Amino acid sequence: MKRVLVVDDERPVVETIELMVRRDLSAEFSVVGEASSGREAVEKAQTLAPDIVLMDVWMPGISGLDAVREIRARGLACVFILVTAYERFDIAREAMELGVLDYLLKPVVRDKLAAALRAAAAFADRRFELERREIEHREREERLRSFVEEAFLRAVMSGDGSGFDPERYRAALGIPGTRAVVGAAAFRALPGSPDPRDEIRGLYGSFRQAVRYKTRALAGPLRSGFSAVLLPVSGMDSAEAEIEALRVGLTQALYSELKDGRIRFGFSPAAPLGEAPASWIAAYRECLGLGSADGFGPSNPAASAAARREDEKAFLESLVSGDPDRARWALERILESMRIAGEPSVSVRYRLIGLFAEACRNLEVRGFLGTGTAGRLLDLDGLRSAPGMEGLAEAARALFSAIAQAVGEAPRWSVPVARAAAYIREHFSRPISLESAAASIPLSPARLSRIFAEETGRTFSEFLTGVRIEKAKELLSEPGASVKLVSAACGYPDPNYFARLFKKETGYTPTSFASVSREGTDEKP
Repeated sequence: MKRVLVVDDERPVVETIELMVRRDLSAEFSVVGEASSGREAVEKAQTLAPDIVLMDVWMPGISGLDAVREIRARGLACVFILVTAYERFDIAREAMELGVLDYLLKPVVRDKLAAALRAAAAFADRRFELERREIEHREREERLRSFVEEAFLRAVMSGDGSGFDPERYRAALGIPGTRAVVGAAAFRALPGSPDPRDEIRGLYGSFRQAVRYKTRALAGPLRSGFSAVLLPVSGMDSAEAEIEALRVGLTQALYSELKDGRIRFGFSPAAPLGEAPASWIAAYRECLGLGSADGFGPSNPAASAAARREDEKAFLESLVSGDPDRARWALERILESMRIAGEPSVSVRYRLIGLFAEACRNLEVRGFLGTGTAGRLLDLDGLRSAPGMEGLAEAARALFSAIAQAVGEAPRWSVPVARAAAYIREHFSRPISLESAAASIPLSPARLSRIFAEETGRTFSEFLTGVRIEKAKELLSEPGASVKLVSAACGYPDPNYFARLFKKETGYTPTSFASVSREGTDEKP
């Protein structure tokens, strides 16, 4: 049903039109308001949002045509029908220029009113459909542009200049000129963030919005905590000014994120668009603090080795301290220094494998990774068999993401409780007690017992039993496992006591559990 506003300073005319609509056209139209002057018509149109306006030409104050002009200026999508006592060419011409659809002569006749309203309703429907199609077309264009923009920036972020053809993208993206500045953006959640991955996605969203609405640059996809920004420049003379404008725009939009280090940028010098992949590497290196493209990192081998050791130390410490983004940053620096050295040698590859192995052991000892999870993550065949430097880097990032996810899901205990849990995991095969664990921290047994139960939800003894039983299940799954040897390896010198306890905890005897595990059935608990 279409909404109608009736505007006329003659009350009988208004009442007659309202009566005809209510009596004969109520299934199609509804009079939602009336006005007796041009100014009132403008106000009512603003508040009532009618589909159709029946507008008298001559009224006190501003005329009907002036009211139409003002309503149009305010962007309201009304269809106008003039109501007039005179057939004058000058009025008709001005009305046509304002987009008035039709006019009715007074006194208004029911059939002509119905025809005019139906024509206006059909016009409104057609206009709505055209607007809807135009919006859909724009949305399709925007989706296509976003797809092309992402494909273009992905090609840039690959760092591989072979086969890179910017002309494929220039026309679709409307890139002017043949030169560009490439920037790298790194995103890092603050330590203690409840959901670092979600925070990084939020930072990337703020970055992408700032690039899109505050600059004329292009923003790349989010990959391993990094993204790219590409700014076309007109020429060498204007490059510095355009780069400065980009920096200012990003700084204004992302001031707090840049100030606290959650977002960091690096930029390449202006270069031909065809060299964008190489420019990305330069910007990426600057973002990591490894130097510019022409420096390729520290020239002193001793300094380079020292930096590598510092990055490895930061990687290990950050994982244990609960700062996975700092660890990821350190890993990216390690991978970049490896990439600079060329294809990874066997020794370099195994040094990276050893770094991940040490990280998993540290996390397991401190209670942040369960034994089974640590064992699964320590399957490092992906790093051993990854082809080339790019394959190795992708495998390392995937493994790091799996470790960071497992650590993020682990409970974050206090230092005394974490140390007690680590003590249990390290010494479960020996006769240990609450007293011996408390002495290793050091802390009084009573206080350790209380905070351990509060934070883990289990008593010290229950936690110790759980660790031993999980290890026993792991050992019993091995071919040829002996219940007696497994019992001793898990801190139970009496195999009979071990068997009773194992059945109580799992519902299986050690022998039946070993049998089910080796058969690979779904009955394993």
